[in-house]
Amino acid sequence: MTMSTSVQTPSALEECSVDSLRAWRQVVGNRFVPLQLTGPEPFAGTLRTTVIDGTHISDICASAHRVERRAADIVADDPEHLKLTLQLSGRGVVRQDGHEAVLHEGDVAVYDTCRPYVLDYPDSMRSLVMVFPHRMLGLSAELVPSMTATRLAGDSGIGRVISPFMTHLAENLTQISGAPGVRIVRSALDLVTAMLSDELLRHHSSGESWRQLLSAVQRYIEANLDDPELSASRIAAVHYVSLRHLQYLFSHENQTVSGYIRQQRLERCRMDLLDSSLVDRSILHVAHRWGFSDASHFSRIFRATYGSSPSEYRRGGEAGQRSAAGAERADRRSA
Repeated sequence: MTMSTSVQTPSALEECSVDSLRAWRQVVGNRFVPLQLTGPEPFAGTLRTTVIDGTHISDICASAHRVERRAADIVADDPEHLKLTLQLSGRGVVRQDGHEAVLHEGDVAVYDTCRPYVLDYPDSMRSLVMVFPHRMLGLSAELVPSMTATRLAGDSGIGRVISPFMTHLAENLTQISGAPGVRIVRSALDLVTAMLSDELLRHHSSGESWRQLLSAVQRYIEANLDDPELSASRIAAVHYVSLRHLQYLFSHENQTVSGYIRQQRLERCRMDLLDSSLVDRSILHVAHRWGFSDASHFSRIFRATYGSSPSEYRRGGEAGQRSAAGAERADRRSA
């Protein structure tokens, strides 16, 4: 068995070459999470890897082999990370969550280290593998299982734009370092998020997962209407989705995120203005209660929505309630 390792600057790129499966297990088998590796001999493998902004990026070239992440090897304190694989050459098969993706050159798949998975490489292969915390992918945790081990084609749609970028990333690992490297990696993950979002829009837009996420987001908005700092960007961050992905979600309902927030706040204010038990509360208090920090802005959009100012609406509501109460008393007397 021979093993050679070198570290280069400026990117702190680590390189390691082995000439046996046993040595490959030592290099790869516990590098990030415990993995089971099997395959025929003779075996040869080369690993080039670097870490940028918490993302492990590896260029892997190896003989035929199989990688398994087994349930028995998963423990509660394992890091909650996702893996992305880009097939650079050869063929790969990714299996997780009951899905199977057959990858050819340029294809991408994502899988979760917290659940069992299998990677099969029937022949010599080369892949770019990125390992990163889930929060760095702009996609809700609720949607990830629907997208694991799904082939994201590199030869069609936006994959024709994204796959070449990722391939160049693999070819230029030595050039990725410092602040520019961080930007490049984040750009790569943004592109992958766009790729996954496109796949969801084309194949899962009517699926239960979309309705579940939309419902979860709407519940979060309604529970936080009193916070004047509530914003689309914060909602996206809380739900681990990109801002673009969040807007896509609401577009299915012919709404925008900010429009939905404003609509819900105005409706809560309207109901408070009609509530006779809250008549001692000022218009400003009602506005502030539901997240409107600017009284004049609140008055303008309330009038635009309901056709009268908040004070006029409250007086009208009170008059209507008095009329209704008077009619009820008259009915009792006539009875």
